[in-house]
Amino acid sequence: MTATPPLPSRDFRTAALILVGIAAALALAWRAPSDLPPPVAVSAPAPGPAVAPAAAFDLDTAMRLAGTQVPPDLDSFYFFAMLEPAPEAQDIAELGSKMQAAARERDYLGVAGPDPERNRRTLLAALEAHHGEDLSGMILIYLGPDQHRAEVASAARAAGVELRFVAYPEASPPL
Repeated sequence: MTATPPLPSRDFRTAALILVGIAAALALAWRAPSDLPPPVAVSAPAPGPAVAPAAAFDLDTAMRLAGTQVPPDLDSFYFFAMLEPAPEAQDIAELGSKMQAAARERDYLGVAGPDPERNRRTLLAALEAHHGEDLSGMILIYLGPDQHRAEVASAARAAGVELRFVAYPEASPPL
Protein backbone atom coordinates (compact mmCIF):
# COMPACT_ATOMS: atom_id res chain seq x y z
CA MET A 1 0.00 0.00 0.00
CA THR A 2 1.35 3.39 -0.87
CA ALA A 3 1.05 6.25 1.50
CA THR A 4 0.23 9.70 0.22
CA PRO A 5 2.94 12.15 1.06
CA PRO A 6 1.92 14.95 3.45
CA LEU A 7 1.15 18.28 1.84
CA PRO A 8 3.87 20.82 2.28
CA SER A 9 3.09 23.35 4.98
CA ARG A 10 4.03 26.27 2.77
CA ASP A 11 0.91 25.66 0.59
CA PHE A 12 -1.27 26.20 3.67
CA ARG A 13 0.73 29.25 4.66
CA THR A 14 0.39 30.75 1.16
CA ALA A 15 -3.35 30.15 1.09
CA ALA A 16 -3.76 31.66 4.56
CA LEU A 17 -1.77 34.76 3.54
CA ILE A 18 -3.87 35.22 0.43
CA LEU A 19 -7.11 34.97 2.43
CA VAL A 20 -5.83 37.45 5.03
CA GLY A 21 -4.83 39.85 2.24
CA ILE A 22 -8.25 39.66 0.61
CA ALA A 23 -10.01 40.19 3.94
CA ALA A 24 -7.82 43.22 4.70
CA ALA A 25 -8.49 44.74 1.26
CA LEU A 26 -12.24 44.26 1.67
CA ALA A 27 -12.18 45.76 5.17
CA LEU A 28 -10.29 48.82 3.96
CA ALA A 29 -12.49 49.32 0.87
CA TRP A 30 -15.85 48.86 2.58
CA ARG A 31 -17.54 51.97 3.91
CA ALA A 32 -20.55 51.89 6.13
CA PRO A 33 -23.52 53.91 4.86
CA SER A 34 -23.00 56.45 7.66
CA ASP A 35 -19.49 57.12 6.32
CA LEU A 36 -20.80 58.27 2.95
CA PRO A 37 -20.62 62.00 2.21
CA PRO A 38 -23.94 63.86 2.46
CA PRO A 39 -25.92 64.17 -0.78
CA VAL A 40 -25.33 67.31 -2.80
CA ALA A 41 -28.37 69.44 -3.51
CA VAL A 42 -28.88 70.02 -7.23
CA SER A 43 -31.28 72.68 -8.40
CA ALA A 44 -33.61 71.86 -11.26
CA PRO A 45 -32.94 73.66 -14.53
CA ALA A 46 -35.12 76.63 -15.31
CA PRO A 47 -38.19 75.57 -17.30
CA GLY A 48 -37.81 76.21 -21.00
CA PRO A 49 -40.07 75.70 -23.96
CA ALA A 50 -41.60 72.25 -24.07
CA VAL A 51 -39.85 70.13 -26.66
CA ALA A 52 -41.23 66.79 -27.69
CA PRO A 53 -38.62 64.06 -27.47
CA ALA A 54 -37.29 63.03 -30.85
CA ALA A 55 -38.49 59.65 -31.98
CA ALA A 56 -35.70 57.17 -32.45
CA PHE A 57 -34.95 56.30 -36.06
CA ASP A 58 -35.81 52.71 -36.94
CA LEU A 59 -34.43 51.44 -40.23
CA ASP A 60 -36.94 48.61 -40.52
CA THR A 61 -39.86 51.00 -40.04
CA ALA A 62 -38.38 53.44 -42.56
CA MET A 63 -37.92 50.71 -45.16
CA ARG A 64 -41.47 49.41 -44.61
CA LEU A 65 -42.87 52.93 -44.98
CA ALA A 66 -40.88 53.45 -48.18
CA GLY A 67 -42.11 50.07 -49.40
CA THR A 68 -45.71 51.27 -49.13
CA GLN A 69 -44.93 53.62 -52.04
CA VAL A 70 -43.70 50.82 -54.29
CA PRO A 71 -46.13 48.69 -56.34
CA PRO A 72 -46.69 45.28 -54.71
CA ASP A 73 -45.51 43.42 -57.82
CA LEU A 74 -41.97 44.84 -57.38
CA ASP A 75 -39.92 42.74 -55.01
CA SER A 76 -37.09 45.25 -54.47
CA PHE A 77 -36.13 48.89 -54.76
CA TYR A 78 -33.12 51.07 -54.01
CA PHE A 79 -32.78 52.46 -50.51
CA PHE A 80 -30.18 54.93 -49.27
CA ALA A 81 -29.94 55.12 -45.47
CA MET A 82 -27.56 57.66 -43.97
CA LEU A 83 -26.71 55.72 -40.80
CA GLU A 84 -22.95 55.98 -40.46
CA PRO A 85 -21.28 59.26 -39.58
CA ALA A 86 -19.62 59.72 -42.96
CA PRO A 87 -18.60 63.04 -44.50
CA GLU A 88 -21.55 64.64 -46.27
CA ALA A 89 -19.53 64.88 -49.50
CA GLN A 90 -19.18 61.09 -49.47
CA ASP A 91 -22.93 60.65 -48.88
CA ILE A 92 -23.71 63.11 -51.67
CA ALA A 93 -21.52 61.16 -54.12
CA GLU A 94 -22.96 57.78 -53.08
CA LEU A 95 -26.54 59.05 -53.22
CA GLY A 96 -25.87 60.59 -56.65
CA SER A 97 -24.61 57.25 -57.91
CA LYS A 98 -27.74 55.48 -56.57
CA MET A 99 -29.92 58.14 -58.22
CA GLN A 100 -28.25 57.52 -61.56
CA ALA A 101 -28.69 53.75 -61.24
CA ALA A 102 -32.35 54.10 -60.22
CA ALA A 103 -32.98 56.48 -63.14
CA ARG A 104 -31.32 54.09 -65.63
CA GLU A 105 -33.41 51.18 -64.35
CA ARG A 106 -36.59 53.26 -64.00
CA ASP A 107 -36.73 52.22 -60.36
CA TYR A 108 -37.68 53.56 -56.95
CA LEU A 109 -35.15 55.07 -54.53
CA GLY A 110 -35.94 55.55 -50.85
CA VAL A 111 -33.93 58.06 -48.81
CA ALA A 112 -33.95 58.22 -45.01
CA GLY A 113 -31.76 58.42 -41.93
CA PRO A 114 -31.77 59.40 -38.26
CA ASP A 115 -30.80 63.05 -38.88
CA PRO A 116 -33.55 64.72 -40.97
CA GLU A 117 -31.56 67.92 -41.55
CA ARG A 118 -28.58 65.98 -42.85
CA ASN A 119 -30.88 63.88 -45.05
CA ARG A 120 -32.42 67.02 -46.55
CA ARG A 121 -29.06 68.72 -47.15
CA THR A 122 -27.57 65.58 -48.70
CA LEU A 123 -30.52 64.97 -51.00
CA LEU A 124 -30.68 68.58 -52.16
CA ALA A 125 -26.93 68.64 -52.77
CA ALA A 126 -27.05 65.35 -54.71
CA LEU A 127 -29.90 66.61 -56.89
CA GLU A 128 -27.97 69.84 -57.50
CA ALA A 129 -24.75 67.93 -58.31
CA HIS A 130 -26.62 65.97 -60.99
CA HIS A 131 -28.51 68.97 -62.35
CA GLY A 132 -28.82 68.65 -66.11
CA GLU A 133 -28.66 64.84 -66.08
CA ASP A 134 -31.74 62.85 -66.98
CA LEU A 135 -33.01 61.46 -63.69
CA SER A 136 -36.62 61.30 -64.90
CA GLY A 137 -36.75 57.49 -64.72
CA MET A 138 -36.28 57.51 -60.95
CA ILE A 139 -39.16 57.71 -58.50
CA LEU A 140 -37.83 59.27 -55.30
CA ILE A 141 -39.30 58.25 -51.94
CA TYR A 142 -38.19 60.71 -49.28
CA LEU A 143 -38.88 60.01 -45.61
CA GLY A 144 -38.64 63.09 -43.45
CA PRO A 145 -40.50 65.66 -41.40
CA ASP A 146 -43.43 67.40 -43.05
CA GLN A 147 -41.65 70.78 -42.95
CA HIS A 148 -39.21 69.43 -45.61
CA ARG A 149 -42.03 68.56 -48.03
CA ALA A 150 -42.16 71.83 -50.03
CA GLU A 151 -38.38 72.23 -50.41
CA VAL A 152 -37.79 68.59 -51.38
CA ALA A 153 -40.77 68.63 -53.77
CA SER A 154 -39.45 71.77 -55.47
CA ALA A 155 -35.95 70.29 -55.91
CA ALA A 156 -37.38 67.00 -57.23
CA ARG A 157 -39.62 68.86 -59.68
CA ALA A 158 -36.64 70.91 -60.91
CA ALA A 159 -34.69 67.67 -61.48
CA GLY A 160 -37.60 66.08 -63.36
CA VAL A 161 -38.00 63.42 -60.68
CA GLU A 162 -41.31 62.05 -59.40
CA LEU A 163 -41.48 62.40 -55.61
CA ARG A 164 -43.33 60.24 -53.11
CA PHE A 165 -43.02 62.04 -49.77
CA VAL A 166 -43.59 60.06 -46.56
CA ALA A 167 -43.77 61.97 -43.29
CA TYR A 168 -41.33 60.33 -40.86
CA PRO A 169 -41.24 59.95 -37.86
CA GLU A 170 -44.81 61.30 -37.69
CA ALA A 171 -46.05 58.44 -39.84
CA SER A 172 -47.05 55.34 -37.95
CA PRO A 173 -45.63 52.05 -39.14
CA PRO A 174 -47.93 49.64 -40.95
CA LEU A 175 -49.18 46.77 -38.83
